[in-house]
Amino acid sequence: MRNHQGSCSLIMNPIYLFITILIALILIITFGIIFFQYGIKKGAANLLSLFMKSAYEHKVKSFASLNKNCFPGGIVFIGDSITQDYNVYEYFPKENVYNRGIGGDTSLGLLGRLQESVFDLAPKVVFILIGTNDFALLETSIEEISLRIKEIIRLIHIRLPHTQIYVQSVYPVNPNLDSFSVGSRNNRNIKKLNASLKNIENCTFIDLYSSLLDEEGNLNPLYTVEGLHINAKGYEKITEILKEYLIKG
Repeated sequence: MRNHQGSCSLIMNPIYLFITILIALILIITFGIIFFQYGIKKGAANLLSLFMKSAYEHKVKSFASLNKNCFPGGIVFIGDSITQDYNVYEYFPKENVYNRGIGGDTSLGLLGRLQESVFDLAPKVVFILIGTNDFALLETSIEEISLRIKEIIRLIHIRLPHTQIYVQSVYPVNPNLDSFSVGSRNNRNIKKLNASLKNIENCTFIDLYSSLLDEEGNLNPLYTVEGLHINAKGYEKITEILKEYLIKG
């Protein structure tokens, strides 16, 4: 009888009761977070995808609107965020230049917006830089990326046969600086992709990859923000090289 009473006293003790409730709450919260994260993971990804798609479509529509105020025979830069961040209007102040880069874009996305980004502008020169996001955002192969870029060039040449098309090599990355930003991209695959772009018909290939490397074979820290995107010094280097092609052309 005493043992039974002792057990009841132990259970009813406020301190032990508080500890028991606290442990139970911690377990409930922990499992709740696990199940919540598991349950919304797909939904959150879909929501993010929807948001990005909306922003992307808005950007393309804005190009269509801006094109009404543009003059044909200019120089157009098309690509992803590396192009979007390239302030071509100041780096090429004497030229009739247009920036049609969209952050997060892929070769697949670029294929679908050539009308608003190139054809409407009827440029004399097009600089293409695309492909790095394909490695991170698409389930695709190097061959597939290369084929899409070739198709982009083919379509531009068909619609604008007198337009000079320059294809920039995909730039190197530096995972030692920020592996999260670099993600699944690596220089081994980028070099393979660039090798497949060198001999595409109806365009001129520009090897910027080699000019942006450091001694270890990665994107030079002097030229990058975090190992993927380009800083002001990097864009100065790129502009120096691209201007040579404009002079030759």
